[in-house]
Amino acid sequence: MNAAGSAIYSALAGHAGLIAALGGTAIWFSVVPRDKALPGVVINLASGIEENLTPTRSVNLVYQVKAVAATAYQAGQIADQIDSALHGTTLTVTGWGNFWTVRESILQYLEIDPAGHTFGHAGGEYRIRMASA
Repeated sequence: MNAAGSAIYSALAGHAGLIAALGGTAIWFSVVPRDKALPGVVINLASGIEENLTPTRSVNLVYQVKAVAATAYQAGQIADQIDSALHGTTLTVTGWGNFWTVRESILQYLEIDPAGHTFGHAGGEYRIRMASA
């Protein structure tokens, strides 16, 4: 769902605390590009369903939104800013009315790349519910 992903991106890019923590608008879909420095935020569509409960089209989506940073602590600090930007907010989604945006799960883990560098990941899964406008 490109419209919802774009709305999440806009909400994150418009959050001053997050942009300050990142040192700029370091927000990407799916993966941090190899040529980009950390920290950054990654947005992924984790799952989604068409609800088909009424004649009005509605969707129930779950996006994973996480920070990737040089340390677990820094990733956690950025994850707090992600949550501030998204949890309980109303997203502006082209062609849709967003009526539910909440964090449903919390994630935090470390990754070690083949060269032995450790990276922290922290964030959560956010449920986005929308009905067609």
